[in-house]
Amino acid sequence: MEGKGQNEGAATRLAEAMLLDIDYLQVEGRTRIRVIMRGEGGLYDLLDMSFRPYFCFVPHGNMSIKEILGISVRDGSRQISPTDVERSKRQVSSKVVETFKVYVENPTDVPKLSAHMQRYGTCYESDIPFARRYAIDKNLIPFTTYRAQIFEDGAGRLCLKGLDATRTDVKPNFNVLCFDIETYNKRGTSEPSLDPVLMLSYHCTSRKGDREGVITYKKIDLPFVETVEDEKVLFSRFAEILDELDVDILTGYNSTTFDINYMLQRAKALKVDFNLSRNAGETRIESHGLSSKVKIGGRVHADMYQVVKFISVVGTAEHLLRLNSYTLKNVYEAVSDGKKMMIEKGEIYKMWEDEGEALRELAQYNLNDSHALREVYNTLSPIPIELSRTTGNVISDTAVSTTGQLVEYMLMRYACMFGEMIPNKPGEAEMEARLANPIEGAYVKTPEPGIYDDLAMFDFRGLYPSIIISHNIDPSSICTDCGEYYESPLGTRFDKNRKSITPTILQELINQRKEVKRLYKKNPEDVFLGSRSMALKILANSFFGYLGYARSRWYSRDCAGSITAYGRQYIKGTIEEAERNGFEVLYGDTDSILILLNGKMHDEAQAFLEKFNSSLPGAMELELEDFYTRGVFVGKRASKDTAGAKKKYALITKDGRIKIRGFELVRRDWSWIARDTQRRVLEAILKEGSAEKAGSIVKDVITNLREGKVPLKDLVIRTQLRKPIDSYDNKSPEVAAAKKAVDSGIRTRREVEHSVIGYVITKGGATISDKAQLEELAKDYDADYYINNQVIPATMRILRELNFKEEELAGMGKQAKL
Repeated sequence: MEGKGQNEGAATRLAEAMLLDIDYLQVEGRTRIRVIMRGEGGLYDLLDMSFRPYFCFVPHGNMSIKEILGISVRDGSRQISPTDVERSKRQVSSKVVETFKVYVENPTDVPKLSAHMQRYGTCYESDIPFARRYAIDKNLIPFTTYRAQIFEDGAGRLCLKGLDATRTDVKPNFNVLCFDIETYNKRGTSEPSLDPVLMLSYHCTSRKGDREGVITYKKIDLPFVETVEDEKVLFSRFAEILDELDVDILTGYNSTTFDINYMLQRAKALKVDFNLSRNAGETRIESHGLSSKVKIGGRVHADMYQVVKFISVVGTAEHLLRLNSYTLKNVYEAVSDGKKMMIEKGEIYKMWEDEGEALRELAQYNLNDSHALREVYNTLSPIPIELSRTTGNVISDTAVSTTGQLVEYMLMRYACMFGEMIPNKPGEAEMEARLANPIEGAYVKTPEPGIYDDLAMFDFRGLYPSIIISHNIDPSSICTDCGEYYESPLGTRFDKNRKSITPTILQELINQRKEVKRLYKKNPEDVFLGSRSMALKILANSFFGYLGYARSRWYSRDCAGSITAYGRQYIKGTIEEAERNGFEVLYGDTDSILILLNGKMHDEAQAFLEKFNSSLPGAMELELEDFYTRGVFVGKRASKDTAGAKKKYALITKDGRIKIRGFELVRRDWSWIARDTQRRVLEAILKEGSAEKAGSIVKDVITNLREGKVPLKDLVIRTQLRKPIDSYDNKSPEVAAAKKAVDSGIRTRREVEHSVIGYVITKGGATISDKAQLEELAKDYDADYYINNQVIPATMRILRELNFKEEELAGMGKQAKL
């Protein structure tokens, strides 16, 4: 029964603390929820002994509670059957039906019993992890301050009776430790079964002040170095330091794949216990689809490399978008004014074997990594923290989630609040059927390639979110017999009077962002306000994609198709209205239009905007993005009279700010020399209006390439390998370079697979793949390749609009004027 094992007569006290994490433990043979909080009174490690695992069941016909209680399935020597059944009403596919909550003894019993009960009906919510189930049902939000009702049970354990939210705007103040390890690598790469961990550095920021150090088992004459007996003691000493400093959040850089993974494997080889948990629990690595996460009982692990990758994908940090490689060095130098200390990877084992200055330098380098990580964490961690606060997902899950997974978690929380059943994930056949029937996308008016002056860009503020809100688009609001409805251009009707989850969430996100932006404008130094604004924008813009995603629980072709249909209708209507008002529309795409002013004044464009907005419904609003003095649009193919390329343009404002879309300089799979040349060409055209200078820039780069004057680092091409190298059919340059690196012992398979590969096209070899070498192995470069396959393709799409020909870039002929 509910609450068994709790000391109901024990005195209850109140404590105010911020929620950090939710996990579960085995307590006296039963799985119990653990809630980790920190407040002024210290750490609260609280057990909720009353919460029980369950799933939902809708029978095919009439079934009684007694009949359901009688269902059982054998699991080895155990017989699994319901411990309790509760009858309730839930909405399933827009209909309210009778459903049953089926409780079981352990969370692991949920998938086993629910799979067996599928023969009697449909089971729902059986794949929700136990801790997540608790957070959803209780509507708990990480990094929110709660007033906790606490009591002590008969065994002296602190137990949780209830939580009441008090504040959501308090800045997190947890004890955070950044760490990094160095490993022996005489063979080029380190193998946990053979190669020891040489030293471990850490930097901890806590309520009691900062502390840092390096743990190693060689005597090093530096004040921050702590020398222990041997490698085994290094492992145990690290765990002791986490306890001494009462660490709440442990963070590394690629620590899931390398540091912690290496230490776990190395501990097995050493036959030592390696557990970083606090109070109780274990340290393990869990697989989550294509990503993994570290689970540490009683603490949170945040891998900042995973955070950086997420931020770079969603584009919320400009200083990361231009990086070719997300090494700690590159990211640290992008977010700070500092220069990271570096040593050659191949020198580490030599420095370790040295008893003098080199060994001291290695220790300083190790500590410097933790310093750099601290800067990265302080700068970027507010984004996943605010995403956790917004979605309700704990930060260890947020750090490894896609935007779709974050949206799904929000929908799950709200479904619980709305009394709606969380839909099951689609099976493979259903998913394939969805993929085979894609929805029609956005409308694009392609521009004539060329260079234009005096432009204005208008875009809809959150077009798809505003369409969803204004037309109440949600799978549950689709109707055929409702009295009042919105009818999409596809003929789908959405009930006007039904309160639905998706529009409700989006309206809340938009309202919150308005308030956050107002506060941020008053206090622009508040990094958490800025990050919260980003988090709200990321999530609001992700709902449409989730509704049309084939693996989505809430997939709805009617909804996703209606949203894009409305979008096409509104953007076409905007173009028509602009042209009726005497403007020439050069370009339109999804949610924006670019007009040529052709002598019209800025206030005339503003007047058109105000008039047009008065005709829009609900939350929809067209905004002026900016006025631009000049813009360049390029063609898709070699022909001058081809249609312009979608989202491939560059614009410049009166004050010199440049907006670039679709060019190679924002892609890392082109070499720096190609991207930098393209950038300089665009700046010459946009800022100076100089075709001559643009052409000269390219000619000079070609000359330098031919004369061997370009550094190898500027020629590195980076590509993500997304699967094992042996599974690629074609011998692409990046795969060829990766295989050579593995064959030569420079890298292990684990290091290259699913990683970003940096390679150079060298002179040696018959094919491009033969010539591709990992950047560390490259000694020269193939100038013709970089001229003909990198620099010229990256710049000719622009220079073609100035009537340049490729041979002119080699010094033949004369170039045209702007």
